[in-house]
Amino acid sequence: MPLWGFLLSFLAAAMWAASPIMVNHGLAVSKCSLHEINPFRALSFFVSSLIVALAYTGGRIAPVTSPLVYFYLFAGVAAGYILGDLCYFSAIREIGVSLAVPVANGYPILVVFTSWLLLGEPVTMRLLWGVLIVVSGIMLLRFGGAKNNEERSEALIRKDKRRLMKGFSLSVAAGLFWAVSSPLTKMTIIASGLSAAEVTFYRSVAFLLLVAAARALTVKFRRSETIPLRQVPLPAALYFAGAAVIGLCLGSVVYASCIAVMPVAIVTAITATSPFIAALFGHFVLKERLMKPQWLGIALIIGGSVIVGL
Repeated sequence: MPLWGFLLSFLAAAMWAASPIMVNHGLAVSKCSLHEINPFRALSFFVSSLIVALAYTGGRIAPVTSPLVYFYLFAGVAAGYILGDLCYFSAIREIGVSLAVPVANGYPILVVFTSWLLLGEPVTMRLLWGVLIVVSGIMLLRFGGAKNNEERSEALIRKDKRRLMKGFSLSVAAGLFWAVSSPLTKMTIIASGLSAAEVTFYRSVAFLLLVAAARALTVKFRRSETIPLRQVPLPAALYFAGAAVIGLCLGSVVYASCIAVMPVAIVTAITATSPFIAALFGHFVLKERLMKPQWLGIALIIGGSVIVGL
């Protein structure tokens, strides 16, 4: 397995760490519902991935004619970008980032088994231990710290149990959908023979079509839960669009490049370190204090990533 694949996997993790932060900030500066996020994400994803694909191929994007490839494309996008992300954003609204993120980011364990079922990738004890160590590190990173735990305990006492269970269920569902989407992306690459840039472009097309259909149905049957897209404040729209360029377009190109030459389970375990990258950014850039358990989580994440790559 090439060294550049590991380095690019961490780059994808950094991009995916920034993307949800931008989406959440867009929601914070506006009164949008979750239904207004994807139209802006889909359009900016399509435009940016088209530019990247044209630049990469010299203006000659290979056509896709296989129905099987289209099935992998739409199934992977529907599972990851539509259902998975919707569950993820809904979970954050129900129980907050501190609880939703670590639960949803436990999906690398699930990817080990979906990759085994769909791709026949071997499941070894070393791989399982590495993934478990990475996920344990993420949990420590997000839950570590005595002060944070006290605050969280007080908050949980005030939360309705039904809402808490709903948030956890949504987080688990997000992880399940992402775990299905990851091997489907590799199956698309294998079946089509396309480059990572071309696969990302076709995924953006599938995402745009699915979002357009979903938006039309939502406006028709649940209009009271939406607002017109023209009424979305410009700062929020820019945050949504920027999140798509960084997370969906560039992150997807990098991720697809990695899984083309590396097992999906290994790449996913590394890219699941996005909470760790966010914590480092907060410590060194925003001067946020990390507790000892959180530093232990960082060490576990790095160690687990090394183990799965040996």
